[in-house]
Amino acid sequence: MATEIDLVPEVSSLPEIYLTSDHAPRYRKLFKMFKESYGEYPDFVTRSPGRVNLIGEHIDYCYFSVLPMAIEGDIVILVSKNDSRKINLLNGDTKFKQESFALPADGALVSIDPTVTTWANYFKCGYLVAHQYLSESRPSFKLPAGMDVLVDGTVPAAAGLSSSAAFICAAALATLRANGITSVSKEQLTTLAIVSERHLGVFSGGMDQSASVFGKRDHALYVQFQPQLKCTPFKFPDTEPQLTFLVANSLVTANKHETAPVNYNLRVVEVSIAAEILAHKYSVSIVQDSGIGTGTLRGFMEAYYKEYEGALPWDGEVLEGTIRLKQMAKLVRTVFSQMDGYTAAEAAEELHITVDQLQERFLSKTPVRFEKLKLYSRALHVYEESLRVLQYLTLLLHPPVDSVSLFHDLGQLMNKSHDSLRALYNCSCKELDEICEIARSSGSYGSRVTGAGFGGCSVHLVTSQTVQDVKKALIERYYRVRFPDITDAALEDALVISKPGIGSLVYTGGMP
Repeated sequence: MATEIDLVPEVSSLPEIYLTSDHAPRYRKLFKMFKESYGEYPDFVTRSPGRVNLIGEHIDYCYFSVLPMAIEGDIVILVSKNDSRKINLLNGDTKFKQESFALPADGALVSIDPTVTTWANYFKCGYLVAHQYLSESRPSFKLPAGMDVLVDGTVPAAAGLSSSAAFICAAALATLRANGITSVSKEQLTTLAIVSERHLGVFSGGMDQSASVFGKRDHALYVQFQPQLKCTPFKFPDTEPQLTFLVANSLVTANKHETAPVNYNLRVVEVSIAAEILAHKYSVSIVQDSGIGTGTLRGFMEAYYKEYEGALPWDGEVLEGTIRLKQMAKLVRTVFSQMDGYTAAEAAEELHITVDQLQERFLSKTPVRFEKLKLYSRALHVYEESLRVLQYLTLLLHPPVDSVSLFHDLGQLMNKSHDSLRALYNCSCKELDEICEIARSSGSYGSRVTGAGFGGCSVHLVTSQTVQDVKKALIERYYRVRFPDITDAALEDALVISKPGIGSLVYTGGMP
């Protein structure tokens, strides 16, 4: 029996997209802006949402499973084809200047300079991977269409809610649609978008793109990356009082692209080196399938269990995963004796290679800067955080009868996740730590950084009875103190009760 393909939906009315607010005025404004700029209304609109991750941070690029959900905030792209060999780009936020780029006359791929900071590069990323797909999947395809484009977003930039992934997913979908692809599978769109940010020099995993594309209203997602990409939606259990998630923006900018050499990409390099050292110590060969072409901590786990237990690759089953992840954490504690980190020379010695070979193998794919590689703490976080994901999922699928016990147990996992991100992965900041401390003391059962960290947002497990108390405490003790002039509108944007929303789609309903 053939497997049913899950396609990106096409809708013709806004209530099919948004339940909690009236977006018709926003769309009318954008349609009018588009016509004033390009002389006609758009042919269609693509839309992809941001996401909030409940638990499972910095483990997707090691191919371990995560638990995100799409949010209502989104990126929308209004599109019409044009007869020129150009992509014209406007932004609904006028602080972003108009951009355009010419399409190569010979049908070659557009080039992207990751050293140049421009919002147009995000559209280029989505355009490039879609063009690649068109060229490879359709032998008769020659020249991609020119496009007039207007972009608008309600996902705050650099806040850890994946505005960049939402932008790129919507851009790739828009490019496919403009070039005649009207049926796009969610898996294909996700796969294209996952690799796209590498053109900007960021070697991210696939959580953000998966949540944006596969998002389902009133559901969170259990996203597995191996043995294949699989997004399983599930509803939250009925509780009394109602379980709720509050997202609080620290208002500290967290631009993972600009700080990648010392933050995001450095973590990718560190866990890759840790995986290879573990493989070397236990004399196993691991698949070289990371974003930078090395082994991963998931790959080491699979190789270890194949060699020493004769086991098949882990298929995601919770009990077996729990056993394996606990063993991995034990091995990390055994192998890495230098808890304060390793110099490049010390890491090379662990691998029995030269520093030049270390440089070529691990440090040449992306620029990174460090004094010591924190191999022990990064690897330990990945394995223990992956275990917390399984524990969290188990609680949601098989909750205790007493709702308070559920809130407490889920909250403890979120608190442990934050503590690990702060102490082992070093990707929190004092503002996020302060927000989490205030929230916990005011009624949050669990509070943690969400997203890449280094600023951005936090997520808090509250109830319908405590959410207003937590919001009030954060306003009085964090926002009014650190930002005395903050407006009520800015506060409303900074503190959002998060409801799971629908994923990527094409809107064809015209002016609402």
